Amino acid sequence: MSSASTKHPKAYVRAAHRSERKDIARVLTRAFAKDPAMNWFGCVPELVDDIVNPSPRAKRSMRNLSQFQDSLVRAIMLVKGVVEVVVVPRVDEARANTEGKEKRKSKEAPQKEEVVGVALWLPPGQTLDMNSLTLLRAGILKVLFGWGPRGVKRLMIDFEPILNRTLEKAFGARGLDWRDSWHLLEMAIDPGHQGKGYATMLMEAGYRRASPKPVHLEATRAFSRDIYLHYGFEIDEEHQFGVGAVDERGVKAKGKAATGYPEWVMTKWTV
Repeated sequence: MSSASTKHPKAYVRAAHRSERKDIARVLTRAFAKDPAMNWFGCVPELVDDIVNPSPRAKRSMRNLSQFQDSLVRAIMLVKGVVEVVVVPRVDEARANTEGKEKRKSKEAPQKEEVVGVALWLPPGQTLDMNSLTLLRAGILKVLFGWGPRGVKRLMIDFEPILNRTLEKAFGARGLDWRDSWHLLEMAIDPGHQGKGYATMLMEAGYRRASPKPVHLEATRAFSRDIYLHYGFEIDEEHQFGVGAVDERGVKAKGKAATGYPEWVMTKWTV
């Protein structure tokens, strides 16, 4: 097995299987548990400090976030978007328990793959503005129940139109249609597998598919913005969401602390 800071030699990128949806949602939930945008959408009352042993409130926030991530993955699959994963070999418990026993039995035990990274892509021509039937099939009612009407409003009314206007302006200045581009909705590496180059593997796979179309995305934290700048993305515009309602972490706040959080719309024009 690879060390904590080393990429597994057998790690590779492939299309996700529908049967892996729960594993994918788990990676996304763990990776985005402290994300300001997800906190704002989810009306989170306190930051999730510990994703392994969360407080009762934090556990509820993570459950709601998991329902959203699962719904998002379903929606991407329903509209023929692209869900790609980084996987590494994983030995199941049955095989692990036979360690030290006869070699033949160990070889016969089934080997699985662990999802350690995820990228969700919408292809050209497909936007977040999905029809009601698709949203219902994707499980939007569970999201509505978890986040409440305010959370869904923040996502679909307060956020999405601003994103579209920013893209319209940035692409229009270049004589392009933003709908004729790829949208990297989310890219995440499980916190237990970060720093091993798996994000680069996902980006390179995405570039190969997207070329020569532009790719756009939203960065919700300064460090992720800087990573995407390193990958060649340019900042189209910066927005401040949740002013008067949340702090810089996206967590519910009042008064001077309710500064809102920054979000950067970014595009890589040449892939």
